Amino acid sequence: MNDTRFLTVTWDDIQQALFHIAEQINHSGVNVQVVVGVLRGGWIPARIISDLLGVSEVGAIEIKFYKGIGERGERPVITQPLITDVRGKEVLIIDDVADTGKSIQTATTVVGLHGAKTIRTATLYIKPWSTIKPDFYYAETDRWIVFPWELREIIEEYIKATYKVLPRVTDDLSRITDDIAVRFGLPRETVTRILKLLLSSSK
Repeated sequence: MNDTRFLTVTWDDIQQALFHIAEQINHSGVNVQVVVGVLRGGWIPARIISDLLGVSEVGAIEIKFYKGIGERGERPVITQPLITDVRGKEVLIIDDVADTGKSIQTATTVVGLHGAKTIRTATLYIKPWSTIKPDFYYAETDRWIVFPWELREIIEEYIKATYKVLPRVTDDLSRITDDIAVRFGLPRETVTRILKLLLSSSK
């Protein structure tokens, strides 16, 4: 059984979540003309939801948060600007999760400044402490979500935090592989293949 602190999401889970959101949007009567994904986590959901809704215009915006010298809080920095024309259009902004809510809030502000007619927001998941509640979402959870498009990233972070250093290719990786497979509820073969990719690129 996987660690209950983590929620490991499969591709099938993603598909079901996005079907649910698309159906919510249809039932609401909202006519989405442009979908904007918040990079990086919102890009794949944006592409899929645009297909489900039959929306051909898909844009992206990347927002990162930095803490400057002497600053107490993080400030948003647009690292990839919105270049899609949203003037006078009904826009859906989508991200993978509303954690603090800051990314969705910043994206909404930027899209508004670009002249969107209306703005709706959607996320696959929402955390109970998020300051923003999206117009559409699939589920609420307080667990650390592991998405299928970030497995290597999560595994690498976990190894560094748990074992302090990355193992070597020549090490016996069975124990680490088993640990990760059980911890995140992943197939052992999946973990093995990711570890091989991770270690081969860290030589």
